[in-house]
Amino acid sequence: MHTTPPAHHSELDTTCHHIASQLASQGWCVTGDFLAADIVRDIREYAQHAWRTGAFRQAGIGQGKLEVQPDIRSDQVLWLEPAQCDGAVAAYFAALECLRQTINRELYLGLFDYEAHLAIYAPGSFYKKHLDQFRGSNLRTVTTTFYLNADWQPQHGGQLRLYTHSEDPARQLDVLPAAGTLVTFLSGEYYHEVLPATRERLSLTGWFRRREMASTV
Repeated sequence: MHTTPPAHHSELDTTCHHIASQLASQGWCVTGDFLAADIVRDIREYAQHAWRTGAFRQAGIGQGKLEVQPDIRSDQVLWLEPAQCDGAVAAYFAALECLRQTINRELYLGLFDYEAHLAIYAPGSFYKKHLDQFRGSNLRTVTTTFYLNADWQPQHGGQLRLYTHSEDPARQLDVLPAAGTLVTFLSGEYYHEVLPATRERLSLTGWFRRREMASTV
């Protein structure tokens, strides 16, 4: 599969610096055209092929043994192993590694690794308001969601609703899941939800994590 490489190194560095600066100043960032259009297309085609061949599974909630609760979350997911990916998906992970290094250098968050999955929302599917950090664990530190949906229009719905102020639920940011858009935010600070859409909705969601520290006595 032929793909264009990620944005020129200096351009990617500039983008990653901007995201880190926004995380520092307001805790979230929305970046349009994060990667070249042909990379987005190829990731979308990879996801659609995996969907057609039955590789996705019903998403669950919780930590460890996941619990399927379709009244809370009704999407299906395919977990990815970065070391086993190639082509456009590998290009995405390479760009995210640049972002990880930039955030660590500028914000000192100690991000150690990255876990990610593709998610597909059938028409009408949703994910109710939630926080990405698990109770009693702060390993997930920065959330990223990258959208793959071509020609997405406001009437299609499916917005990511980010609650941007912990004490004022009326302060919300709705982000269209348009192809090439990357949303980045602090996992333990911002509740968010996925609104139902009228058409199939694809994303690649992941979390930068801190290293798990061994307990001491």
